[in-house]
Amino acid sequence: MNLYTEARPLIVALFSIILGATGQFLFRLGMLHYGKVTVTGIWGQLGAIIFTPAIFLGFSCFGISSILWLVVISRWELSYAYPLVALGYVLAILYGTLLLRETLTLPKIVGSVLILAGISVLGLWGRS
Repeated sequence: MNLYTEARPLIVALFSIILGATGQFLFRLGMLHYGKVTVTGIWGQLGAIIFTPAIFLGFSCFGISSILWLVVISRWELSYAYPLVALGYVLAILYGTLLLRETLTLPKIVGSVLILAGISVLGLWGRS
């Protein structure tokens, strides 16, 4: 296989992960607009919540992300591909910090570095 053939699933995987993290960001943005709900109360409000524009767009991102993920796992072993999803956690921290003005703490930084290190190890030695 050439480099181009190997890179395509990685590009699709990264795009899928970015869409998934974007969906989470949009969910949070939508719920900041909608307001707080409880586990028992959410069922009665679900229609209104889903049609909150940011949340609806978030579900759309997740849908496209899921379809793209099918391409990835059709080409790679699940045990190799799935750990890449952890990049979504790092992206979520970036979205929260940069766009939602959430506090960037030392545990978030250390956790992100550990996630990136783990993904690097799998990328270098994880494929069979």
